[in-house]
Amino acid sequence: RANFGLFRTLVERVPWGMVLKGKGVQEGWTFFKKEILMAQDKAIPIHCKMNHRGRLPAWLSRQCLLGLWKKKRVYHLWKKGQATQEEYRDLVRSCREEIRKAKAQLELNLATIVRDNKKCFYKYVNNKTAKENICPLLDTEGNIATRDEEKAEVLNAFFASVFNRETSYPQGTQPPELEGKDGEQNIPPSIQEEMV
Repeated sequence: RANFGLFRTLVERVPWGMVLKGKGVQEGWTFFKKEILMAQDKAIPIHCKMNHRGRLPAWLSRQCLLGLWKKKRVYHLWKKGQATQEEYRDLVRSCREEIRKAKAQLELNLATIVRDNKKCFYKYVNNKTAKENICPLLDTEGNIATRDEEKAEVLNAFFASVFNRETSYPQGTQPPELEGKDGEQNIPPSIQEEMV
Protein backbone atom coordinates (compact mmCIF):
# COMPACT_ATOMS: atom_id res chain seq x y z
CA ARG A 1 0.00 0.00 0.00
CA ALA A 2 1.13 3.50 -0.74
CA ASN A 3 2.44 5.69 2.10
CA PHE A 4 0.76 8.98 1.21
CA GLY A 5 2.07 10.72 4.34
CA LEU A 6 5.65 10.09 3.24
CA PHE A 7 4.76 11.13 -0.32
CA ARG A 8 3.29 14.42 0.95
CA THR A 9 6.32 15.23 3.13
CA LEU A 10 8.76 14.46 0.30
CA VAL A 11 6.89 16.80 -2.04
CA GLU A 12 6.57 19.53 0.63
CA ARG A 13 10.31 19.46 1.42
CA VAL A 14 11.19 20.81 -2.00
CA PRO A 15 11.37 24.66 -1.99
CA TRP A 16 9.27 25.03 -5.15
CA GLY A 17 9.37 28.84 -5.25
CA MET A 18 13.16 29.02 -5.14
CA VAL A 19 13.77 26.05 -7.40
CA LEU A 20 11.38 27.09 -10.16
CA LYS A 21 12.35 30.78 -10.06
CA GLY A 22 14.00 31.88 -13.28
CA LYS A 23 13.32 28.61 -15.14
CA GLY A 24 11.25 28.33 -18.28
CA VAL A 25 8.09 26.28 -18.61
CA GLN A 26 9.83 23.22 -20.07
CA GLU A 27 12.67 23.25 -17.51
CA GLY A 28 10.21 23.75 -14.65
CA TRP A 29 8.01 20.90 -15.86
CA THR A 30 11.01 18.56 -16.21
CA PHE A 31 12.21 19.34 -12.68
CA PHE A 32 8.69 19.01 -11.22
CA LYS A 33 8.16 15.68 -12.97
CA LYS A 34 11.54 14.35 -11.80
CA GLU A 35 10.81 15.26 -8.15
CA ILE A 36 7.32 13.73 -8.24
CA LEU A 37 8.62 10.49 -9.76
CA MET A 38 11.40 10.25 -7.16
CA ALA A 39 8.85 10.74 -4.35
CA GLN A 40 6.59 8.14 -6.00
CA ASP A 41 9.42 5.60 -6.12
CA LYS A 42 10.11 6.07 -2.39
CA ALA A 43 6.50 6.15 -1.14
CA ILE A 44 4.63 3.73 -3.42
CA PRO A 45 5.77 0.10 -3.42
CA ILE A 46 5.99 -1.75 -6.70
CA HIS A 47 4.11 -5.02 -6.99
CA CYS A 48 5.07 -7.18 -9.95
CA LYS A 49 2.32 -9.15 -11.60
CA MET A 50 2.78 -12.88 -11.56
CA ASN A 51 3.00 -14.55 -14.89
CA HIS A 52 0.69 -17.42 -15.81
CA ARG A 53 3.39 -20.01 -15.23
CA GLY A 54 3.58 -19.12 -11.54
CA ARG A 55 -0.16 -19.46 -11.01
CA LEU A 56 -1.43 -22.88 -9.94
CA PRO A 57 -4.97 -24.13 -10.51
CA ALA A 58 -7.30 -23.89 -7.52
CA TRP A 59 -7.85 -27.65 -7.40
CA LEU A 60 -4.12 -28.48 -7.27
CA SER A 61 -3.40 -29.47 -3.69
CA ARG A 62 0.00 -30.33 -2.28
CA GLN A 63 -0.81 -34.04 -2.42
CA CYS A 64 -1.69 -33.83 -6.14
CA LEU A 65 1.43 -31.79 -6.84
CA LEU A 66 3.66 -34.34 -5.12
CA GLY A 67 1.96 -37.11 -7.09
CA LEU A 68 2.62 -35.27 -10.37
CA TRP A 69 6.28 -34.74 -9.47
CA LYS A 70 6.62 -38.44 -8.63
CA LYS A 71 4.96 -39.38 -11.92
CA LYS A 72 7.41 -37.17 -13.83
CA ARG A 73 10.38 -38.67 -12.00
CA VAL A 74 9.22 -42.25 -12.64
CA TYR A 75 8.64 -41.38 -16.32
CA HIS A 76 12.27 -40.34 -16.70
CA LEU A 77 13.37 -43.48 -14.87
CA TRP A 78 11.17 -45.59 -17.16
CA LYS A 79 12.72 -43.96 -20.25
CA LYS A 80 16.18 -44.80 -18.90
CA GLY A 81 15.09 -48.39 -18.23
CA GLN A 82 15.30 -48.14 -14.43
CA ALA A 83 11.53 -48.50 -13.84
CA THR A 84 8.92 -50.75 -15.39
CA GLN A 85 6.05 -49.61 -17.54
CA GLU A 86 3.59 -51.07 -15.02
CA GLU A 87 4.95 -48.84 -12.25
CA TYR A 88 4.60 -45.79 -14.46
CA ARG A 89 1.12 -46.80 -15.62
CA ASP A 90 -0.03 -47.31 -12.00
CA LEU A 91 1.24 -43.84 -11.08
CA VAL A 92 -0.51 -42.30 -14.10
CA ARG A 93 -3.80 -43.90 -13.10
CA SER A 94 -3.50 -42.87 -9.45
CA CYS A 95 -2.60 -39.27 -10.42
CA ARG A 96 -5.52 -39.12 -12.84
CA GLU A 97 -7.88 -40.36 -10.12
CA GLU A 98 -6.51 -37.86 -7.56
CA ILE A 99 -6.92 -34.98 -10.01
CA ARG A 100 -10.49 -35.98 -10.82
CA LYS A 101 -11.33 -36.19 -7.12
CA ALA A 102 -9.67 -32.83 -6.40
CA LYS A 103 -11.59 -31.10 -9.21
CA ALA A 104 -14.87 -32.64 -8.08
CA GLN A 105 -14.17 -31.60 -4.48
CA LEU A 106 -13.41 -28.02 -5.57
CA GLU A 107 -16.65 -27.80 -7.54
CA LEU A 108 -18.59 -29.21 -4.59
CA ASN A 109 -17.00 -26.67 -2.24
CA LEU A 110 -17.81 -23.83 -4.63
CA ALA A 111 -21.41 -25.01 -4.94
CA THR A 112 -21.85 -25.13 -1.16
CA ILE A 113 -20.38 -21.68 -0.45
CA VAL A 114 -21.92 -19.87 -3.43
CA ARG A 115 -24.42 -18.04 -1.18
CA ASP A 116 -21.72 -16.76 1.15
CA ASN A 117 -18.93 -16.12 -1.35
CA LYS A 118 -20.14 -15.43 -4.88
CA LYS A 119 -16.80 -14.02 -6.02
CA CYS A 120 -14.98 -17.38 -5.91
CA PHE A 121 -17.82 -19.09 -7.74
CA TYR A 122 -17.97 -16.57 -10.58
CA LYS A 123 -14.19 -16.46 -10.85
CA TYR A 124 -14.21 -20.23 -11.42
CA VAL A 125 -17.12 -20.07 -13.87
CA ASN A 126 -15.59 -17.21 -15.90
CA ASN A 127 -12.32 -19.12 -16.07
CA LYS A 128 -14.20 -22.06 -17.60
CA THR A 129 -16.00 -20.06 -20.28
CA ALA A 130 -14.69 -20.30 -23.80
CA LYS A 131 -13.45 -17.52 -26.02
CA GLU A 132 -16.35 -15.38 -27.19
CA ASN A 133 -15.19 -13.84 -30.43
CA ILE A 134 -14.10 -15.54 -33.61
CA CYS A 135 -12.37 -13.86 -36.52
CA PRO A 136 -14.38 -12.31 -39.39
CA LEU A 137 -15.69 -14.81 -41.95
CA LEU A 138 -16.23 -14.65 -45.71
CA ASP A 139 -19.61 -15.72 -47.05
CA THR A 140 -20.22 -17.30 -50.48
CA GLU A 141 -20.40 -13.90 -52.23
CA GLY A 142 -17.08 -12.81 -50.71
CA ASN A 143 -18.55 -10.35 -48.18
CA ILE A 144 -16.96 -10.10 -44.74
CA ALA A 145 -19.22 -11.02 -41.81
CA THR A 146 -18.23 -9.21 -38.62
CA ARG A 147 -21.36 -9.22 -36.43
CA ASP A 148 -22.20 -12.34 -34.44
CA GLU A 149 -25.53 -12.83 -36.24
CA GLU A 150 -23.83 -12.65 -39.65
CA LYS A 151 -21.15 -15.12 -38.56
CA ALA A 152 -23.82 -17.53 -37.32
CA GLU A 153 -25.64 -17.32 -40.66
CA VAL A 154 -22.41 -17.90 -42.63
CA LEU A 155 -21.51 -20.95 -40.53
CA ASN A 156 -25.07 -22.27 -40.72
CA ALA A 157 -25.09 -21.92 -44.52
CA PHE A 158 -21.72 -23.65 -44.78
CA PHE A 159 -22.70 -26.64 -42.65
CA ALA A 160 -26.14 -26.87 -44.29
CA SER A 161 -24.47 -27.04 -47.72
CA VAL A 162 -23.06 -30.45 -46.80
CA PHE A 163 -26.58 -31.88 -46.82
CA ASN A 164 -27.73 -29.99 -49.90
CA ARG A 165 -28.87 -32.01 -52.97
CA GLU A 166 -26.66 -29.95 -55.28
CA THR A 167 -23.45 -30.90 -53.50
CA SER A 168 -24.28 -34.45 -52.48
CA TYR A 169 -23.63 -37.49 -54.66
CA PRO A 170 -25.73 -40.65 -54.92
CA GLN A 171 -24.54 -43.59 -52.90
CA GLY A 172 -21.88 -45.58 -54.72
CA THR A 173 -20.59 -42.60 -56.74
CA GLN A 174 -17.89 -40.10 -55.94
CA PRO A 175 -17.12 -36.54 -56.98
CA PRO A 176 -15.04 -36.15 -60.19
CA GLU A 177 -11.86 -35.19 -58.31
CA LEU A 178 -11.89 -38.55 -56.50
CA GLU A 179 -12.32 -40.62 -59.66
CA GLY A 180 -9.41 -42.53 -61.15
CA LYS A 181 -7.44 -41.48 -64.26
CA ASP A 182 -9.57 -43.70 -66.52
CA GLY A 183 -12.82 -42.14 -65.32
CA GLU A 184 -13.47 -45.21 -63.20
CA GLN A 185 -14.36 -44.81 -59.58
CA ASN A 186 -12.31 -46.33 -56.80
CA ILE A 187 -14.77 -48.91 -55.58
CA PRO A 188 -13.56 -51.15 -52.79
CA PRO A 189 -13.00 -54.73 -53.99
CA SER A 190 -15.64 -57.27 -53.14
CA ILE A 191 -14.40 -60.63 -51.92
CA GLN A 192 -16.64 -63.63 -52.39
CA GLU A 193 -16.46 -67.05 -50.80
CA GLU A 194 -15.45 -68.81 -54.06
CA MET A 195 -12.44 -66.53 -54.41
CA VAL A 196 -11.06 -67.58 -51.05
